[in-house]
Amino acid sequence: MASLLNEIPRESLQNLLSSVRVYGEIQHIAPSDVFCDGTSSESAPPHISAPAPLLSSLSRGNVIEVQGPASSGKTHLLYHFVLLCIAPSRQMSIDFGGNGLAAVIYDTDASFDVARLHQLLLARLSLFLPHNIEMARRLTEESLHRLHVFRPTSLPQLATSLLHLPSYHKASIPEHEIGLLAVDSMSSFYWTDRFIAEQMRNVPQREPEPSLINPLQHVLTALGRLRLSHAPFIMLTNWGLNLASQSSGPVTFYKQHLHSFPVYSENLDTSALPSSMTGDLLPTPMPLPLTHHVTLFPVSIPPFAPEISLGDAIQHEVDYRRSMVQKGEITGLVRTTGRDEITRLTLCITPENVHIRHS
Repeated sequence: MASLLNEIPRESLQNLLSSVRVYGEIQHIAPSDVFCDGTSSESAPPHISAPAPLLSSLSRGNVIEVQGPASSGKTHLLYHFVLLCIAPSRQMSIDFGGNGLAAVIYDTDASFDVARLHQLLLARLSLFLPHNIEMARRLTEESLHRLHVFRPTSLPQLATSLLHLPSYHKASIPEHEIGLLAVDSMSSFYWTDRFIAEQMRNVPQREPEPSLINPLQHVLTALGRLRLSHAPFIMLTNWGLNLASQSSGPVTFYKQHLHSFPVYSENLDTSALPSSMTGDLLPTPMPLPLTHHVTLFPVSIPPFAPEISLGDAIQHEVDYRRSMVQKGEITGLVRTTGRDEITRLTLCITPENVHIRHS
């Protein structure tokens, strides 16, 4: 009898409740009735246009990878999703287009600027409260209390912090669910870990320390555990180091340089999705399938021709190049697991706003 009982899949009650939240009551991080500039169709100020929604299928338990070269807008895209997560949902009969959930950011690149996020959030809320700036400031401060930023300095430290996040959540923010969990960037320790791995090859053959086999695997395991137990929307930024061999023309993709990192696939593997039949959390690596992969690359500005005169260069700068820079537009390609089509987006970054629109 005992052997038969041991064959029955088991799981914790928290995992079951997370599965019910994902499948029973879909809570979108970017709901379909929220515009790409973060405003709602019902309460948006009249001067704000309504671009088509993008990535409106993002929901609890989804995993998105954002890949691109340096200065391609990865962190600003993260700001966009953080704003949607921590901004209030509805107050004083005004729909602010947020979710009012907690956001946990692991800033391994030391590039996440809370002051910049404050500026964007205040500007966004002020659009709804143009005659009550003090209220907009108060809501901004309340929203930022739902933001939690950690800065680990190594992959083992990142994995340890992720494993202890449930305890931190229970002790420090029990009143808020974790709606967004982001790591910016997964590649921060790539070169140091690669150096250590190469040095290990010169060590005499012996049983390696488990933590040194592949520290990234511990991070992915911890993320998989959190995905099953808390069902947050997970966003992972990643460097774009080497172009894929099939990249040509306007379509640019990058190779995956991180060993054992989840890879986008056009085939939908339903067995990898959160399920109430996943069983207890085992010490083996947990599945972390990607639901979306976003490749970002800034708009290229061609250099001046060698034979151009100084006067023509100045005029060209005024007429063309300066306007392209001031637009702050970054192109992105979105691939979704289970689909073969590619969606193009434009990330627009201004001093007061960051939003997404279809190209």
